[in-house]
Amino acid sequence: MDNKTLENQRVLIVDDQRAFQLIFKGVLYSLGATNVAFAPTGEQALAKCANINFDILFVDYHLGIGKNGKQLLEDLREKKLLAPHSIFMLVTGENSVPMVMSAVELEPDDYLVKPFSQSVLRSRIQRIQRKKLQLAELYQALFDDQPELVVNLCQQEISKDSRYQQFCKRVLVENLLALKRYDEAEQVLDASLALHRSGWALLLQARCCFEQKNYNESLVLCQEAIEQNRYFAEAYDIQAQNYRAIGEHDLAYSSILAAAEIAPFSMPRQYLVIDIAREIDNVSQQVQASKQLYEITRRSIKQDVVHLLNYIRTTIDAAVKETDPSQRNRYQQEASLAIQRVRRDESMIREIDFNLFEAICQARLESLGGAQYQAKKTFAAVASQLPEQHQIMPDAIFLLNQIGEFEQANAMSKLVPADLMKNQLLNTLFSDQQNFIDQKRQQFGELNKAGIKSYKQGDYAAAVIQFESALELAPMNTGSALNLIQASIQLLNSQKKNRSRELFERCKKTFRIVDNMPLPDNHRVRYNDLLQQFDVLRDEFRR
Repeated sequence: MDNKTLENQRVLIVDDQRAFQLIFKGVLYSLGATNVAFAPTGEQALAKCANINFDILFVDYHLGIGKNGKQLLEDLREKKLLAPHSIFMLVTGENSVPMVMSAVELEPDDYLVKPFSQSVLRSRIQRIQRKKLQLAELYQALFDDQPELVVNLCQQEISKDSRYQQFCKRVLVENLLALKRYDEAEQVLDASLALHRSGWALLLQARCCFEQKNYNESLVLCQEAIEQNRYFAEAYDIQAQNYRAIGEHDLAYSSILAAAEIAPFSMPRQYLVIDIAREIDNVSQQVQASKQLYEITRRSIKQDVVHLLNYIRTTIDAAVKETDPSQRNRYQQEASLAIQRVRRDESMIREIDFNLFEAICQARLESLGGAQYQAKKTFAAVASQLPEQHQIMPDAIFLLNQIGEFEQANAMSKLVPADLMKNQLLNTLFSDQQNFIDQKRQQFGELNKAGIKSYKQGDYAAAVIQFESALELAPMNTGSALNLIQASIQLLNSQKKNRSRELFERCKKTFRIVDNMPLPDNHRVRYNDLLQQFDVLRDEFRR
């Protein structure tokens, strides 16, 4: 037996169980390891890797609170802290399909399920060491993100007819596809598939066909790959993209749900779930996927407050669209609980004014509950802070549209930075609300326009009815509220002897929509003038 497999190797064990650390250290010592370090959390492991270039890392998938093993691998790669020669092995006692497949998709150097024998561990390590040594230049080129060099090195290795030929063919095709050299990729894949219908070749051929819009051919290849391996999540991904491209949205939805069930911890996959769910108007699935995106990124290098904001936004958006009161209430509760829960995570919310975000979200929820005036009052209280808080401006726009302040929402939309709108899910939410609001805004515009026409013709009674109908669609719209007040005052003035007390009270109530609210200059002048006219009427009613 070779007891020097790990001689002179710097080893890091990342596991939150002290007992396993000590047992595993003994196993590694028997394989020649004398330089072994420990880290109980992903965060501590990351800190150690920033200072020491470890040769081998054994990382438990579950690490308690904080980063898990998969997230640690993502972080190490993103920060270039995992050297090309280093070996990263995920270790776990759990073998559920979602966890295993999600880990395998990230392609660690190996994946060990507890318990495992010393001989199995030794053979796995030696196999990877040989591969890393022979393909050292290729791993360095991959580390340096040099696809052209990767292609050349793969071609050289394949020409040698080495034992790593299949691996090099797969890496070669992946990089040819990244470089959009589809004809060359197809030549390699055709030759490989003629010898053996391997899963990796079927998948990459399906990808190649999809990129070239050969959707039906790609679907056939996806199906063959899935028949070989029903847990082939990436094949379901491409199948979903193909179905979506040809307009078969229900089939696309079934495919992407199958992929997400097999391996749920992929950001691109969850974004695709959201897009397809949106296309078939499945709001609950959009909420679930946006929550999953937040959970996936919460402890990883991809952590960004925007994922949290989008989850809460999606949930409130679902409540706005929901017609069933009980389901709407569930969405409202979920949004409120998410806001409360995240307050305990200072690292997540410190980069934004979370109090401001919470206030606007609460205003949206209040509006849903019928408290339109309170919602507008909340907006008025925070409006001056918004220009400095770009991340939260979209939420103010959603609120303004929700309460019917369409003109103000449109004006604020032009102030949202272009970089912010690069976020895929936020863009989707904007587009969804635009479609949802457009019909209401059109109806509102027609009623408001009809009211103005009636007013100009001197038919104040008709104008009042039309402006009131417009306000039912946009209950806090400043312009329409002022129109209604103006028409009501004119109608009351025309009723010299039999003025309607009911109309007077309705007019008085309408003033609440604009009282103590920040108003553009043109509305402010008009408001003051109408208030003076109304005060005259008030005095006359008192006599």
